Amino acid sequence: MIQIEHLIKEYASGRKAVDDISFQVHSGEVFGFLGPNGAGKTTTIKILTTLLRPTSGTVRVAGHDVVENPLAVRMSFGYVGQQSGVDPAMTVRENLLLQGKLYHLPASPLQERMIFLLDLLDMKGTIDLWVGALSGGMKRKLDIATALIHEPKLLFLDEPTLGLDPQSRSDLWNYLRRLNREQGVTLFLTTHYLDEVDQLAHRVGILNHGRVQTIGTPDQLKDSLGADCVHLTFKQPLSESVVASFRQKEWIKEVIRQENQLRLYLENGKGLLPRLLQCVDELGLTAETVVLTRPTFDDVFLKYTGKNFADEDKKENDSAGWGSWGKKWDNNSGENEWAKKWQKEGESGESGKEWGSEWKKKKTGSEKEWGNQWKQPEPKDPAADTPAKPEEPSEKKWPQGEWPQGEWKKDQGWNKK
Repeated sequence: MIQIEHLIKEYASGRKAVDDISFQVHSGEVFGFLGPNGAGKTTTIKILTTLLRPTSGTVRVAGHDVVENPLAVRMSFGYVGQQSGVDPAMTVRENLLLQGKLYHLPASPLQERMIFLLDLLDMKGTIDLWVGALSGGMKRKLDIATALIHEPKLLFLDEPTLGLDPQSRSDLWNYLRRLNREQGVTLFLTTHYLDEVDQLAHRVGILNHGRVQTIGTPDQLKDSLGADCVHLTFKQPLSESVVASFRQKEWIKEVIRQENQLRLYLENGKGLLPRLLQCVDELGLTAETVVLTRPTFDDVFLKYTGKNFADEDKKENDSAGWGSWGKKWDNNSGENEWAKKWQKEGESGESGKEWGSEWKKKKTGSEKEWGNQWKQPEPKDPAADTPAKPEEPSEKKWPQGEWPQGEWKKDQGWNKK
């Protein structure tokens, strides 16, 4: 369904957002696509959906080249974004009709397709309801229905259950499974819920620094770490020599360090735990907490990206909540654009030069503009105390203000028109 060979996307600044990646998504599978912020996920999806041209490489979707035949590519897939794309001021029926008309679907097949999708998603009773009155879960199902109106065999899902309660998430998972199993729709899924990938995906690809780090089934990726995980927490950050001593143990399959924490992956965690704690004592360390668990997808993500998935999720949500302001404030560089504008001179100590000079110019000017504006209020307009005469509605234009109530047709003569 999707074939990517040596894909590279380099921006004018010289930054490679995607750096020579190659992978395939098979027809009829659910493919999970994961990666930390800035890994290149969004760029890859924009190329797959023809919103961005690749610098080099070959990308084919449903047998069509995204550069040579973008229109055929667009007709072959549906897309469900993070934010709802349906119109809350229209009914369910009207949203589906609009989407079908945009794809130039004939009237009769469109009606049949609408009934089929609403039945598939258990929404037949909502067909004439206003979308603004629907629950979050219902709106999400309507998003999926509009994306499937033209019968695509590929569906891109970007955070499909974002903001839904646990029950609505579980219900939506079941509908996605039915789409995949009964209709043969290939699902390309990006999400910040690792349990979602674990539950739905047949295979998972992890992207980091613009490159594919690994691809495999959820069980394969978790099993690659070992049968068990021992999570140790210490008071102080661990030195490289301490970490190296654990890595030298043949019975430890994988060692991942996070400041004052160690994650050790073993074949038999329960049996080897006493031996492991003895090694901790011999190194002169004292573990504050010891947790024995099975490897999770968070462990897999940590291994291949070096980052904790929960931290990355929080960071992205915090920035996203501020929109463009958040991006200016949190640019993963330790600084932010606002601070740079405030302190233009770097280490010189002349902070706030640009803003300060503007303030000083206003303050020390001959007219002392700021002070005068504060002390001298504008002269009061006597006409301001006279209430404005309400405008008489006219038959030639719609009355201004609120939506007309009551016998508005009779009063305004609109029924004649």
